[in-house]
Amino acid sequence: MTYHCPRKPVRPRQKGVVLALALILLTVVSLVAIYTLRGTITGEQVSKNLRTNAVATQAAETALRICEDAVRTSQSTLGTGTSAVAFTILDVPESMDADLPNQWSTRANWVVTGSAKTANQIPVELITDANMRPIPAPRCMVERYQLPFMGEDKTMSQPVLITAIGYTPDYQVNSSGAAVAGGEVWLQSIFRP
Repeated sequence: MTYHCPRKPVRPRQKGVVLALALILLTVVSLVAIYTLRGTITGEQVSKNLRTNAVATQAAETALRICEDAVRTSQSTLGTGTSAVAFTILDVPESMDADLPNQWSTRANWVVTGSAKTANQIPVELITDANMRPIPAPRCMVERYQLPFMGEDKTMSQPVLITAIGYTPDYQVNSSGAAVAGGEVWLQSIFRP
């Protein structure tokens, strides 16, 4: 009696094409996901920067309008109660070498403490009335200057330059007063009281 062993079916040798194709597809999908994620993160950063810049711009505009109103109404203080601060208007320098005042362009002049105060910090109560809570509070500087007299109207020759700074909420300075984080927006107006 002969015994026959059942033959095992012969399988063709597998080449691993499916595995290689799956790895390539996985790599392509991963790269697409990484680039999409990178684009999303960049978009959010741009959005955040636009928002913080808008906050600083609004703070500077608020400070500019408050100081213009203080000049218009001849106020000597900004705010009321315990947060009231003396409102400073810088007079025409004796020897003005330029057409417009330039004290606003010196960073040290923006310090709002001490007896030699040149800038006005806007009191918190005036900012919160405008539904804003920027930190640090915006500031303004008001400088008188002299223009040549134009005919009989002497009021045309004594305008003021109002400069305002608004800060982003993440604004920080080091011990020497130089900005290390955040941003600031500067606005100016020439106002004739």
